[in-house]
Amino acid sequence: MPIIPDSSDFPSAAQKESKESQNRPGEQPQKASAVDHLSKGPQIPENMPPKVSKEEIEARMKELNQKK
Repeated sequence: MPIIPDSSDFPSAAQKESKESQNRPGEQPQKASAVDHLSKGPQIPENMPPKVSKEEIEARMKELNQKK
């Protein structure tokens, strides 16, 4: 049976925050704003490879899948 430690063995959230604020005095923790959560849409690269027909893709697939 595993031993469950007392809750006093773990620092609370308030203690963690106070330790972090001691490391960086005068700084407020950064919070996410609504702008950070806005979607910028799909990212489409500028240099896309040329479009290939389905037949060419299937021919290449068969070529690569041939057993030697």
